[in-house]
Amino acid sequence: MRMEYTGLPAMSGFGLRGFTENQLKAIHRGVLYTLETTGLKVQSQSAADLFTGAGAKVTAEKGFFKVNLPQWLVEDSIGSAPKSFVYYGRDSKYDFTAEPHRTGFTAFGQCINILDPETGEFRSSTKKDMANSARLQDALEHIRIVARTMAPGDIPAESQPLHCLDAILRNTGKHISGGAGNVKNLKAMLELLYVAAGGKKIFETRPFYSPSFCPTSPLTLCKDCCEVAVEAARSNLGLVVMVMPLSGATAPVTLAGTVTLALAEQIAGLTLVQIANKGTPVTLGSATTIMDLRTSVSAMGAPESAIINASLVQMANFYGLPSRVACGVSDAVSLDSQTGYEYATNATTAALAGASIVFGGGAMESGLTHSPAKLMMDHECMGNIRKILEGVSTDERSLAVDAIEEVGPAGSYMMHDQTLQHVKELRKNPANDLFNRKSRAAWKKNTGGKYICEIASEKACLKMNNHTPFPLPDCAIEKMDKILVDF
Repeated sequence: MRMEYTGLPAMSGFGLRGFTENQLKAIHRGVLYTLETTGLKVQSQSAADLFTGAGAKVTAEKGFFKVNLPQWLVEDSIGSAPKSFVYYGRDSKYDFTAEPHRTGFTAFGQCINILDPETGEFRSSTKKDMANSARLQDALEHIRIVARTMAPGDIPAESQPLHCLDAILRNTGKHISGGAGNVKNLKAMLELLYVAAGGKKIFETRPFYSPSFCPTSPLTLCKDCCEVAVEAARSNLGLVVMVMPLSGATAPVTLAGTVTLALAEQIAGLTLVQIANKGTPVTLGSATTIMDLRTSVSAMGAPESAIINASLVQMANFYGLPSRVACGVSDAVSLDSQTGYEYATNATTAALAGASIVFGGGAMESGLTHSPAKLMMDHECMGNIRKILEGVSTDERSLAVDAIEEVGPAGSYMMHDQTLQHVKELRKNPANDLFNRKSRAAWKKNTGGKYICEIASEKACLKMNNHTPFPLPDCAIEKMDKILVDF
């Protein structure tokens, strides 16, 4: 017997949908009401002028401006933001298309500490650590965008963004993301980027850096935030508007209220960017979670973090816009089982919701500490999540009705032609992978009885010490050194 099929093969993958269409629309109405009625506190004169010129209601207050955004302006801004765009790599093989339901992964950003993979010591992070982290991220296949993982303690706070970008540029050919802090930094960072690209025109053709800017919760756009957003948009950079309200502290205690507030802040940032330069690519970013009211800790590993951020992903998908959410950061203070549980639970939830970028790899202690060993383990999990997202193909070959008929009851598929032809498609666990599928005896023989944290630390060191990143243009290092002299 031979079954006949028509149409295209089904390969939609698995997904997660937490809201009905009516619920999505209700949240959207709540955002429109908030932005029009409650409004924003804006601390930048130039941004207030842009809002005024675009048709917003702007009222001067003592030391700031009250800005109320009409619904038509908000919806026009959402409509003008691109629904799909490319995060370019300096090396084109790392280009990544940002759009809903096409998920990439990256590490978490701006950790002040590091769990040293060589010594096991918790200590303040340095610029050298940032360089090593960038090289490790460059070496890991499931990392699509290299994050500014450090806030290095050996660099003055005001120039950390510039020095971190310098360290990253020397160690990756992938797209780079991280905040600029202020316009002075951003302008110097652009000079570094032009040199690394081999010229300003080359960079402008394929911009491989996306700055983030962060509204302050609740509903505040500070001066530096506004100025970085406007300058970046006018420099034709894509932007990530990154919000971080805390449910129960800087956001309502209800999860739906937190989602509404966070989304309002995202859309406020997007609106400013579109007013500054219509058509600028914007990714809706979030590191939103709850405050544990018993400990006053931002509980990044809590299940509520996954719920809130998956909700924001679905709202971004409702608008057709790319999203980036911090899911996978652990609250654990040691490299133990908790770090794995929290990464797997929260990152999987965000990916199934359709996030464009899931960031959170390598971070523990609620985002204060970066661990290269944890990033190695998280990277293994990223590969597993990607496999889940593929779902199940139901085309004729995959249904294998002919093979089932040929083998029949009580037969074996081990030596069947189809098995031999497609055995490479089965999920493998190569010798250099971290997760174990060997027997206890084989595990002990191959690893000496070391556990995954120890092996991950060793492999992270090997990659950081031996990986060769995509080279910079000739003489770029000398030119970059000169730019850094005044910082």
